[in-house]
Amino acid sequence: MLPLRRHAMTMAQDDISQCQRGSFAIRTPIPFNEFTTHEPNLGETSHVVGGKSSEGIKFAAIESPATSKPPADLSAIAKSFSSNPTNKVSDVSRGTQDGADILLFSVTNATSTAHFKYIRTKAALYMLSIESPIAHRDLASGAKDQFFGSFKLKSKP
Repeated sequence: MLPLRRHAMTMAQDDISQCQRGSFAIRTPIPFNEFTTHEPNLGETSHVVGGKSSEGIKFAAIESPATSKPPADLSAIAKSFSSNPTNKVSDVSRGTQDGADILLFSVTNATSTAHFKYIRTKAALYMLSIESPIAHRDLASGAKDQFFGSFKLKSKP
């Protein structure tokens, strides 16, 4: 089990989380926790902000170091989901913004739906996700643009 250190918990909704140890901020529509994981064998630390609603919708934003061996091409991430025949991958979109490589896609199967946004910068790989039971897919889809759009890199002092 990876060492885990929780930094903050908030009960406020629509709060902007300024990730205390990480380099990002994001608006969460539900109460969230913030924690850090450390992989001692690799010397890698990841920063996480996430929460789960009463409907079972999970929101997460994760910052991993660029050295954590993401695939050379971010498209491989979406392809790995589509290799499972029970998954339907859709809404795949690639682009760049401010020097960052960005991949967005959705995955649906018989029991759940998920929306992902990956942002690769020179320093880190960020993964934003919204996962929900299929019964609440419309709520999750409705929150996607606001959640993904609220992600900001913090200014360096």
